[in-house]
Amino acid sequence: HDLLVTSIDWAPQTNRIVTCSQDKNAYVWTFDAAGAAWKPTLVHLRLQRAATQARWSPQENKFAVASGDKCVAVCYFGEDNDWWVSKHLKRPIASTVLCVAWHPNNVLLACGGTDMKARVLSAYIKGVDEKPAATAWGERLPFNTLCGEFESPAGGWVHSIAFSPDGDSVAFVTHDSSLTVASPATGSVVSVRSHGLPFVTLVWPDTRTIVAAGHDCAPVVFTADGTSWRAAKRLGEDEMLRRSAAASPSNSNSAFNMFRQMDSRSQPAKSGSGDGSLKSVHQNTISEMHLDPAGNTAEVTTIGLDGKLVQWSLRA
Repeated sequence: HDLLVTSIDWAPQTNRIVTCSQDKNAYVWTFDAAGAAWKPTLVHLRLQRAATQARWSPQENKFAVASGDKCVAVCYFGEDNDWWVSKHLKRPIASTVLCVAWHPNNVLLACGGTDMKARVLSAYIKGVDEKPAATAWGERLPFNTLCGEFESPAGGWVHSIAFSPDGDSVAFVTHDSSLTVASPATGSVVSVRSHGLPFVTLVWPDTRTIVAAGHDCAPVVFTADGTSWRAAKRLGEDEMLRRSAAASPSNSNSAFNMFRQMDSRSQPAKSGSGDGSLKSVHQNTISEMHLDPAGNTAEVTTIGLDGKLVQWSLRA
């Protein structure tokens, strides 16, 4: 890559990695055991703007690349040409796509972006996918079929999106500090407003639990409450965990850490004995969150701009 790498995703079953970048390119990396090195293969994306996110499909025979080109590139391996090629999902996307997520059936794709819409589209590729069974999103699903379009009540860029484990619902977080859950089978669209800063990432461990995180630096667990959703708890904000975070090597110099936090957040100097750290394990925005690839739904992993990778137990 020649410019900033914007996304990376690993396919655990095939042990392949896909990366995308602001240089408008994507690469699929395969491990060469003989040379003990990862070797890249260029993907024919045909994009005119930066690529923003890449995600493997559940069967790992396709991946989607979001972009600033008002489209999503659905990529698959072309046996005839012996390289990775792409088809573009364009209609009715009107602006940069920031996030994508695959349905469990390997055909439907959810996406959201700066046009403040979350959409579910068909990414069916003839010759690659088997004909999918009927779902709550529809029966006949040719490529680029729009299966659903949603937005949060107050609007805002869609930062992250995910299907429920059974594929019957989709959830997304937007810059208006809200979580929205849409279920086409019942026609319900439920939004939960947060009193904190916006979320930028979410995961859906089981059908009744959603975890979202972002600029507030602490993951929030949402649980289903009948036909609605509510914020049940925030993870990692007890005193013991805060002290553990403050004692880590990255925070060993309390005076330096205090001034660094004040500078990064434009905070005024405080009188008293406070060390300037937040009451959370992460001390900066949580940028990504992932489920356990082994299928353990009781654990999630977060990555923050403070350089920390934290594994959480949802049952604690």
